[in-house]
Amino acid sequence: MGHIIESAVPPRHHVTRVPGTQFVVDETRCFGCAACIILCPVNALVLDDLLVIVDEPTCTHCELCIPSCPVFALSLEKD
Repeated sequence: MGHIIESAVPPRHHVTRVPGTQFVVDETRCFGCAACIILCPVNALVLDDLLVIVDEPTCTHCELCIPSCPVFALSLEKD
């Protein structure tokens, strides 16, 4: 009865960022639905007006948010 479900997200220090990549929000697609913000395990995404803004130094590039975007506005891209 009552099992504790551990987070599927590894602790921040266990997520390895890929050098030479950055998290990108396509401003022409994003309409501020906040689906990605809810999923971010490190609170690196914030809503500013109707646009998601990423705090790149905080972002672990875990990619949990990318498939949640209904308009495909999120991606990891090479610098």
